[in-house]
Amino acid sequence: MNINIHRLITGPFQINTWVIQIDSYALVIDPAASEFTGDKTKISSFLAQKNLTPLAFILTHGHFDHIAGTRVLKALWPSVPLICHKNDFPMCGKNAAQIQGETLCDIGMEAFATALSELPDADIIIEKECTLSDLIKTQNSKTEEILSDWKFIHTPGHTQGSVCIYNQKEKVLFSGDTVFYHSYGRTDLEGGDQNQMIKTLTRLYKELPEDCRIFPGHDFYGFTLKENSL
Repeated sequence: MNINIHRLITGPFQINTWVIQIDSYALVIDPAASEFTGDKTKISSFLAQKNLTPLAFILTHGHFDHIAGTRVLKALWPSVPLICHKNDFPMCGKNAAQIQGETLCDIGMEAFATALSELPDADIIIEKECTLSDLIKTQNSKTEEILSDWKFIHTPGHTQGSVCIYNQKEKVLFSGDTVFYHSYGRTDLEGGDQNQMIKTLTRLYKELPEDCRIFPGHDFYGFTLKENSL
């Protein structure tokens, strides 16, 4: 299988939306494009341009800046599952604007609530660490092989439902807002926990190979755990 990793910068805070191209298929991580930010069709147009069939839309966590693109993608591909962790499920769907309204007010982004209005609820909830093939059942041997290579690691700290997506064969980790270049996600927002974050980071640096490459939700990417030691 040929794997190519594409970065699309989307949403209000320059989110790294990752499109993982595996032959003619794709996994989309953290779709943040929306009409509010003027990039509503950025992800869908890219998929069409590359002639890619999406297999899953995945949220690393439920914060408003990572989720606003789900409405557009689910409207175009209603049968493609939207996936998030159970602990962040309430933040990601139809009640997102209400639940995250106070945070938006605190940072002066009340207007962004319109981008969160009536978002689709997740179709599949991550309840324990598992692979994509554990969550998505298919009779297609090709897609089964693709899905089996990707594992969800529960990484609380930034939010209670934060996850990283790991491919052991490729040694790549899509870390959302958990691991950044010589840094990590803030823990002072609702659902954040500094002690949990330290435990999460300790686990990742202990269990993953030091040459694993990191693709976070913001900013610089492609660095290894070894060069990123905190």
